[in-house]
Amino acid sequence: MYAPTRSLVLLATLAFSLAATAQDTKGVTRYKWKDAQGAVQFTDTLPPEALQSGYDIVDGQGMLVKHVDRARTAAERKADADAAATAAAAKQHTEEQVRADQQLLLAYTNESELVTAQQGHLAAIDQSINTVRASQIDQEKSLAEQTAHAATFERDGKSVPFQVKQQIETLRKSIAEQASFIARKQTERASTEKAAAAELAHYRELRAKQTQ
Repeated sequence: MYAPTRSLVLLATLAFSLAATAQDTKGVTRYKWKDAQGAVQFTDTLPPEALQSGYDIVDGQGMLVKHVDRARTAAERKADADAAATAAAAKQHTEEQVRADQQLLLAYTNESELVTAQQGHLAAIDQSINTVRASQIDQEKSLAEQTAHAATFERDGKSVPFQVKQQIETLRKSIAEQASFIARKQTERASTEKAAAAELAHYRELRAKQTQ
């Protein structure tokens, strides 16, 4: 009975010692990395070379605890930031387009309603152009009359009165401003008409998807 009991005690002591050693080993932190030649290194401290290539944090048994990528350069960090900003902008654009599509479908239950609204917008621009053009024609007539009136003074060898000169200048300036306004509105009408055609085509695509 004595010898077997002693053996059991020795085995139990050895097992406890191994378990304690293993537990202590697991608590040890080491670094695994590759040097410039590609050779794997294990160190207790982290050298600058490991920061440049990346490294693993391992326990005393060599088991991976965490991987740390190499330090990125300023150019790489900027490229990452630019890529993230581009992706965020693209995502925002997509979300805004989805909301705009939903609003378009809710605003117009059929194609006819959309076309009517578009024609109304174009008609409003036309009305604005026509109103200013009518005023421009009237002022051009007034300018012609004032210019003819001024010519009578010049034919008589007299100076054109200041008030007549001032009125002629005012009319010319107003006519020029009206011409500029009409040109802007005509450009606006062309772009609006083009946008309306694109909007109508897109509306038709959205409605077609709903019926699929």
